[in-house]
This record gives sequence, C-alpha cells and structure tokens, in this order.
Amino acid sequence: MFVSCFDAAGAGAGNRRARRGFVLLTTSAMVLLVLIPAIGLAIDAGMMYLVQSVLSAASDAASLAGARALARGSDDTAQRANAESTANTYFYSNFPSGYFGTTNLAVSNVAATDSTYMRSITSTASVDLPFIFLRALGQDHITLHTSAKATRRDVNIMIVMDRSGSLTVSGSCAPLKAAAVSFVDKFAESRDNVGLVTFATSSRVDVALTTTFKTPVESTLNSVVCTGATSSAQALWQSYQALAGLAQTGALNVIVFFTDGRPTAVTEAFPIKAGSPCSSHTAKLGVLTPGYSNGVVTNTIYGLYNQNATAQPMQADLTVVATDHNCKFWTSQTSVTTDVSYAPLSDYWGNSLNVTAYRSVTTSGAGLSVTVGQNVENFSTNAADDAALRIRRGDPDPLNGNRTLPGVTIYSIGLGDVDDVLLKRMANDPSLTPNPVAAGNPGLYVYAADATQLNLAFTRVASEMLRLAR
Repeated sequence: MFVSCFDAAGAGAGNRRARRGFVLLTTSAMVLLVLIPAIGLAIDAGMMYLVQSVLSAASDAASLAGARALARGSDDTAQRANAESTANTYFYSNFPSGYFGTTNLAVSNVAATDSTYMRSITSTASVDLPFIFLRALGQDHITLHTSAKATRRDVNIMIVMDRSGSLTVSGSCAPLKAAAVSFVDKFAESRDNVGLVTFATSSRVDVALTTTFKTPVESTLNSVVCTGATSSAQALWQSYQALAGLAQTGALNVIVFFTDGRPTAVTEAFPIKAGSPCSSHTAKLGVLTPGYSNGVVTNTIYGLYNQNATAQPMQADLTVVATDHNCKFWTSQTSVTTDVSYAPLSDYWGNSLNVTAYRSVTTSGAGLSVTVGQNVENFSTNAADDAALRIRRGDPDPLNGNRTLPGVTIYSIGLGDVDDVLLKRMANDPSLTPNPVAAGNPGLYVYAADATQLNLAFTRVASEMLRLAR
C-alpha cells in the first residue's frame, strides 16, 4: 500500500512538471513568433508614421514659403527662381538629409504658371526609411512619398491713403509713408498691379495701376505732403474706378484704405441760393467741409474747394474753385453757406449721403443742411459708408458707362481717433456682428493706436491678403 501511494504521487508531480514545461514552451513560442514581431512591427510602423509626417510637413512648408517668395524679383523668371530656391531652403531646414537614418532623399520644387492670374509651386519628395525589425521578414526598407502645392493668385491693389493735416499735427505723416513703402515691397512686380490714391480735401490717382509699381509708388509716397480735410468717399470711389478699369476678375482685387480721422468732406454739385452774389446760379462742383477746434467739430463751414489734387509734393490742399469770382466764398472761405443752399442727397460719384443711415442727418429743402458742422461730418461719413458698400457689391459706375467689378475686398487701417465701427462696416469685418451693410467679400479692419504700430498694421493686412492669394 505504501509503495502504491508513493508511485501515484510521483506520477502526479511528473505530470505537473510536464504541463509547466509545455506552457513555458508555448509562451516562449508566442513571444518569439507573435509578441516580438508585433512590437517590432509597431516600432517600424511608428517610425514610418513619424518620418512620413515630418516629410509631409517639410513639403508643405516648402510650397507655402515658395509661394510667398513669388513676390521677390523684377520679373517672372527671377520670381520663379527665388520661389524654388526658397522652397528648397525651407524643405531641408525641416527635413535634413539622413533624418532618422533615411537615405536616397530626392526633392523637387517647381514653380509654374497655372493660368493667366495664377502661379504655383509644387514640392515633391521621396526618401527610403530602413526597417529595424521587419528585416527578419525580408523587408529591408520602405520608400515614402509626399507632394504639396501652393497657388498664388496675382493681386491688384489700390492703396487709398489719407494725407490730411492731422497727420502732420500728430507727427504720423513720416511713419505712415515708411509703413506704406514697406507694404508695397511685399508684392511682385511684373505680376501684381499696385496703384495709389492720396486724399485730404482733394484727392487724385497719384499712380495708376501698374506692374512696375515700386519706383513710382514709393517715390510718390515719400513726397506726400499731409494737409487738408478728409474726403474719404471720393477717394474710395476713384480707387474702385481704377480697379474696374483694369477689369481683371480672375485676380484678387483689393482696396487698402488708411485714415487717421473721420470723413469730413464730400464732393458735390452744390445748388446756389437765389440771393447769392454769384453771377451764375448754376450748381457749383466742389468740396465743402466743417471746421474743428481741439478735435471737436464746429459750425464754421469752409468751401468750396477744388476736388482735384495737384501732383505730389503738393503746395496746398485748399484751392477755391474758380468758376465764379463773384461768389461770397471766393473772398471768404468761411462764408460758403451764404452761397450754397444745401447738400444734394448723392455726391458727384453717386454715393448716397443718407441711404445707409449710419449717421443721422438733418434735411434742408431738397437736400441736407450745410449750416451745422456735425451734420456735414455725419453726411460725409454716410457717403464713405455707402461708397464702400457699393464697391463691395460691385455696383455699376455711372461716370464710366456703368462699368462694374465684382469681388473687390476692402481692408481698412485706422490710426488714433477714428470711427472704428465705420471702418469695420467699410471692410465688412467679420468681428462686426451684425453688420447692417454686410455685402460682398469679408475684409479686415486693423487698428494702430499710434504711429509706432503702423508698420505692424500694414504687415498684418499684407499677410491676410497673401493668405487669400494662396
């Protein structure tokens, strides 16, 4: 009996040892055949994902930087070469040769013209990534590929720059000119068109839209004299006329509007009172503006002034219209209301002085009262508001055969004491909610608290424009 029990116990222990050995062998086999390959596959796959992500990011960065560089150079050939060189630099900065043990890196950055107003740069790359664990399965490496394309649309820009006397008073005239010159340098000659309108009491297209713009625009900006009132509506409409005349609907058409104050002047054919000493009582075309004292509008009304500015550098901006020397305003500019009956409801350019109702206005006869300075500022503001609305809608130009241009985007820059809401309305800035005059493309309003922030303001606008152009 004792021996029999001993044999049974020994047999049980042997079976348990056998089972433990089998489990150990099975586990070892699973580790060798399943777990280690799975870990190896995960490591190699993780490497693939990482390298592919960096490769793609490098290609994206190269194409975007190359598209921006299409603005550098005096002609298309030089601009393409700069774009490709810049793209190469950005690619290798983000994905150096030998990254994570990769080999056979091949990179191609090519600039091309896609259509009349569109150029692009395409960045393609491939690289071999060696495997670590998958070599055991006969997989030596994998070739990774990426491609990215950035397109740049040609830009037509009318710079509409306030040159009123308040810029001289605040010491901002020189910093403004420097910021505007820096802004112009960001665009591509031979492809982009840039023009310039400056305005105060009078305005003019100082430089017509041209693809050889840097010398004429920058030299004109540097010679600008800041003096006069703020005839915003006229300057806006003249810039729209210039863009509509170019008629490049496939390009990005932009107005960049800068001001350091509130609109204070309009150009109209003002009716003459029956009792005026004017020898002719036909309506007289000119500019009327209120006076200001310590920044507060007064009831002293000035006019009538010539709306057409002289070439820069100008000597004066308050040239009385010479149509009738017998008018009271000819000898005393502050007596203009002795001659003028009222302000018509629309200015010379077709902009309404009351339709947007942004500012409340007082009527007089068939038009609006010109005896109260605040009323003149209010309807001058409404005219600028309506001009921007008509431009964004692509309204017809009644002075040029009802010519139109849809899709114009307005960017506004304000310095100091400006009407922020008006400038947001003009630009259709998305931050203004609701915007009662929302229409057309959304633009952007940028505020500069003082002259030291002007360069940053213009740079931000340029960056937003180039983002839309890509």
